Amino acid sequence: MVADTDEYGTITDLVASKNARGGQGQPSKIERDFTNPMRIMSLSMPPEYADDIRDSQFAFERAMSKLTKATSGIRRGLSVEIDKDVVPAAKAAWEEGRVALNSFFVTLNTATGLENELAVIPPAGPNQFQEYGRSIRRYNEFMKKTKLCQNRGGPALSQAWGQLMVSGYLQDSCGVEPLEGYFFQ
Repeated sequence: MVADTDEYGTITDLVASKNARGGQGQPSKIERDFTNPMRIMSLSMPPEYADDIRDSQFAFERAMSKLTKATSGIRRGLSVEIDKDVVPAAKAAWEEGRVALNSFFVTLNTATGLENELAVIPPAGPNQFQEYGRSIRRYNEFMKKTKLCQNRGGPALSQAWGQLMVSGYLQDSCGVEPLEGYFFQ
């Protein structure tokens, strides 16, 4: 994503806060999916781990700030000349963020005693996806099913609706597979 300058608009969208009126808006996707969970985990951990988690959080925030600054103003539809320093700066910021996120994962694995529970993200390279061992297709299917379940009112409400419908077989009315099957692919 960082090597392709056409995707820089997507990076800008990830860090953009939506509907911010007087500070009462939606947080950005990075804030919602990464920074806030890091903050919550650091507050819930013993002090010997909380400082390391907070340091990882701050390093991740700095890296995302650098990435945002490097890619700001560049979108697919705009015909602007891209400075030769932009792509290396974006790659360096992405790598810095990857290292910070991996540091968070390692500290969390150590704090919980579950070694290698959260898999670290391997460095960029030709076989990065094989080393990481996650499937993009399964992730997209999981997210679609999760959104569908949320639109039905969550697991409890969708189960109630499912009981009203007569069907010949029993299944999870949300359609979300058990998380053990997803996380241990």
